[in-house]
Amino acid sequence: MRTYCLILFSFTTRVALGQFAPISEIPKKGSYLYYGQPAFEDNSFLIEEAINQEKGILQHISNFYYDNLRSGNFVYSFTQEIPITHLRHQLNYTLYYHVFNPKINGSTGGFGDVSIGYHYMLSGKKEKLMVVPGFTLILPTGNAKAGSGAGGIGGQFSLSVTKRISHKLIANVNIGTTIISNANRYDSNLNGSVLNYEPNLQHSNIGASIIWYQKRKFNWLLEYISNFTQEIKPDGTIDHKNFLTLNPGFRFAIDHPRMQIVPGLSTPLIFNNGNFNQVGIFFYLSFEPEYLPFSKAKTR
Repeated sequence: MRTYCLILFSFTTRVALGQFAPISEIPKKGSYLYYGQPAFEDNSFLIEEAINQEKGILQHISNFYYDNLRSGNFVYSFTQEIPITHLRHQLNYTLYYHVFNPKINGSTGGFGDVSIGYHYMLSGKKEKLMVVPGFTLILPTGNAKAGSGAGGIGGQFSLSVTKRISHKLIANVNIGTTIISNANRYDSNLNGSVLNYEPNLQHSNIGASIIWYQKRKFNWLLEYISNFTQEIKPDGTIDHKNFLTLNPGFRFAIDHPRMQIVPGLSTPLIFNNGNFNQVGIFFYLSFEPEYLPFSKAKTR
């Protein structure tokens, strides 16, 4: 009788566990959640992590970038990521402001082109690979004559892949292509700046990063990005360039009851067509407030 009761208890326990945790809900071996939920995520610098925002939690990202410590050129960007549903669908937009050294560029800069994007989580945290494709519309709100915009409307396709290697290591891969229609090429003459050419341009990029969680709320990052760009030469022909960037840095999290703050710092090392070109400073600051009180709090 005692043996029968033990067998019955074991069977009913397994049935109950199966009701609360279906097989489809259990993270696969080697998946992102198989190693547990990190203290913070989706806060990379130049590389996108394949993670969308949770419902009710918006992310505000500010990037401050000095492209060359000696030139004085400065770019500020503000990105807001807006979840439409829980993790699956997300909208975002990015605003840019450029500050140029007038002695070198002949312009003080201004607001840049605006990007409006959509991200779809194709494969989530319980799968072995997290995959997020994205589509972006680029609006020519910048001043092409001053160098703060391309001058033409554009579109971009991107693909982000994230793989959790272990409890403390996460790898990311990005690929993307951008097309600018009727980009502007201005040249100066006695009458001022004149629009001479409006060709279509195509850019592509590939990149990867490794993130090490040295501590629960402190990470080291190493990012690699290769940009294949097209530029309009003075005679109207297209010049092809390859910019390679190595970006070592760190980030850490500061938690408040209804907000997470993530500052970060890195030093991008830029190579132009294989030759070392310049070193910059990149400062990152992210705020993730929970706007909807009825939504589930983010696990940290």
